[in-house]
Amino acid sequence: MQAPAFRDKKRGISAKNQVPAQGRPPSDSTQVPRWLYRAILSLYILLALAFVLCIILSAFIMMKNAEMSKQLLGFKTELWNVSNSMQACEERQKVWKSVQGSITTVRSKVENLEMHLADTRNVNTKVQKILELLQTKPQSPPQ
Repeated sequence: MQAPAFRDKKRGISAKNQVPAQGRPPSDSTQVPRWLYRAILSLYILLALAFVLCIILSAFIMMKNAEMSKQLLGFKTELWNVSNSMQACEERQKVWKSVQGSITTVRSKVENLEMHLADTRNVNTKVQKILELLQTKPQSPPQ
């Protein structure tokens, strides 16, 4: 038994204090590296910036929404005015169609009257001719 212990002593390793087969990791590896802290801090800053950007975009969207609401109210008012104008135009158009119908009726009556007037003139000229013939004809004594 002494032989193996002697050999170990020759190598400089004591038999009582043997080095395990797997080495322990160095004590520096248990500490977190500084670059990891910086990377995590950078990620938190990026997250905060993204959050601020979302808040700014939300505020911008709300402003645009309010602006568009005002525009829509303006469009609604204009549409209401156009609708009222269209109704007024439709009423005028109905009146105009009524006037046109009346004009057509009056025109046909005037044409009818012109025909009757022409007939009356023809009768009048015939009566005049008959009267002229009667005046030029010698009068016979009444029997």
